[in-house]
Amino acid sequence: MTVVTVQLDRASLCPWYFAVSWARIRVQQSVAYAQECGWSTKYEEAQLERLLEMEQFIKMTWDQALDGDLLPQTVLEVK
Repeated sequence: MTVVTVQLDRASLCPWYFAVSWARIRVQQSVAYAQECGWSTKYEEAQLERLLEMEQFIKMTWDQALDGDLLPQTVLEVK
């Protein structure tokens, strides 16, 4: 078993959140346009789902960091 230390850089969360949010908005626009044109949107919809998950994860992590619940943690890596 390996011990890994994870440290959170709170200053990095905000730019990442806005970058992912912007990407999500652009992909949503792309999906809407493709649907209007009658094109397949399977790939874009899969990416949109990933962006939504990432956006939610970053937001939840930011909320925890602001609440002071998220301190540098030790995580056990399972092999």
